[in-house]
Amino acid sequence: MKEKIKIVVCAILSAISLCISGKFSAIGGVWSKFATELKGETEQSFAIVILLIIVYSKIWRKYISGRKCITHILAVCFAICMLIGKSFSQMGNIKFIFGDKKQFCIAIIVFLGFYILFDVAITALYVYISEKRKREEKAIKVKWIEEHYFTFSFLCMLICWSPYILCYLPGSVPHDGYWQLNMAFGINPLTNHHPWVITFIYGIIMRLGRCVSDNFGIFMIVISFTIIEILCYAFVCISLKKWGASKKVYIGALVFFSIVPVFGGYAQAVIKDNIFSALLALFFTIYIDICIQHETAIGIKKMIALFLVGILVCLSRNNGVYVVIPSMVCLILYMQKEKSRYVIFMICLVVCYQGIEGCVAPKLGVEKGSVKEMLSIPFQQTARYIKEYPDEVTLKEKNVINAVLSYDGIKENYNPEISDFVKNTFREESEDKLSEYFKIWFEMFLKHPMVYVEATLNNTFAYYYPFYNQNVLGNYQFYIKEAPVATGYFDIHYIMPVKIRATVTEYVQTWNKIPGISQIVNSGFYTWILLLLVGYLIYTKRIKGILLLIGPAINILVCIASPVNGLLRYAFPLMACTPLLIYWAVCVEENSEDTGVES
Repeated sequence: MKEKIKIVVCAILSAISLCISGKFSAIGGVWSKFATELKGETEQSFAIVILLIIVYSKIWRKYISGRKCITHILAVCFAICMLIGKSFSQMGNIKFIFGDKKQFCIAIIVFLGFYILFDVAITALYVYISEKRKREEKAIKVKWIEEHYFTFSFLCMLICWSPYILCYLPGSVPHDGYWQLNMAFGINPLTNHHPWVITFIYGIIMRLGRCVSDNFGIFMIVISFTIIEILCYAFVCISLKKWGASKKVYIGALVFFSIVPVFGGYAQAVIKDNIFSALLALFFTIYIDICIQHETAIGIKKMIALFLVGILVCLSRNNGVYVVIPSMVCLILYMQKEKSRYVIFMICLVVCYQGIEGCVAPKLGVEKGSVKEMLSIPFQQTARYIKEYPDEVTLKEKNVINAVLSYDGIKENYNPEISDFVKNTFREESEDKLSEYFKIWFEMFLKHPMVYVEATLNNTFAYYYPFYNQNVLGNYQFYIKEAPVATGYFDIHYIMPVKIRATVTEYVQTWNKIPGISQIVNSGFYTWILLLLVGYLIYTKRIKGILLLIGPAINILVCIASPVNGLLRYAFPLMACTPLLIYWAVCVEENSEDTGVES
């Protein structure tokens, strides 16, 4: 009887958390505030309570026997993410949690409800995976597909991505892509703000295509990079099959790459993110393959392949090196044999990359990018402080800020979810004044630390809250940039009618609205998956396997330091690697602390 009462209470608490609005009510009494903040959708609330009681009743005993410390920790993390996400998505601040003492009490109740929900769900998930036994599966019925899975994967992706490419002929050219074209043709100074190697490649292909027309040049860029991307993802699919993954895994990966609109939607655009994400997935395919076979001698061909792809990852996006190098360190720690070979390999990779960036790039006239690109977080904190406490900014503080940023500009243009409006007021000649800026930045922090916390959370929460699909820039690049970036040097225009393009855009946007499906195109969802995979490795006492997840985890840190909240293209690299990471954490077993063997 006590267990049934406990289940009902837990179900009600979880339902309250799911039904709470996330808005802060100024009503005085705690119960009045609580009632106001609940959404009031009684039919939906009742259905949620009944459903949770049924589910909890069925899995409660497995939950009690299967829960561990790691499930509690993850439940706490996810519950905190939900509170932050609800507060900032609804209010743009942290008042739903810390609005007043009564509000804090309500937040505690909501936290408990989410904690119970996630603790039960995570434990049930881990128990299910752990109890699953490998079953002999029949081969794919169509013999040709079974024997030519790489070709089949390539064709499936090509067919599924073709509507995007055809409807947006010759291809979309968003802001970043257009800027790179301008740099490649000398219209703008050539800098490494965008990966200069990709810029050079754009320039070469565009010059060849312009023998026909500017549109044909764009189409050649799109189709060339699309083929490379599909080859990378097809290699992921065939590798999963060769490693002995179940059909659910390697066919699921193919469906994921083919159907989810992010892959095809980005393939039709001239932008660096699509090729970087595909190359990173290829890098981790080779990387995991080496780790699976770490007890045997690794062939030199595989090492060279990892080296070459690693260099390409570093050169295809500026932050790629921050993923590749830590991943190589983790590889050295993970491998049992021939560690010295991997140390030499990593040194060669670093020397090669530094040689290209430090020697080759300057000789080709590539200038360094602006330091402002690394200062999104402090600039947003300063901007929010000025917005919320303008009367407390002293004349000295104002002058110091104005020497680095346009004080009036950031006061007018501050957007809590994108730092570009503030960052673009940076005075390029003021780098030597940054030390003075950071002194007053710290002094202002001491006066109102919560403003800095809110500024950071408001610019990052969508990377760890998977239920927020609104984005100030939009997740997809379905446009051709106009003036002033488009100077008139190129004549680039869509060929297909607006109605056809609009239909595709509407289809893609529908993914953001369908419950459950919308999470697949959400940045925060992939952060949660990675945390769940780390938790599962701890749950099954395969701690050393976490080393291989550190590289992808760095992409999350890059996203948090990025200028835009929850932008899907920043999380795209982690998204592209997710099928591989799931395979590594779930489908590979370790016989001992140091051994990795396929299950």
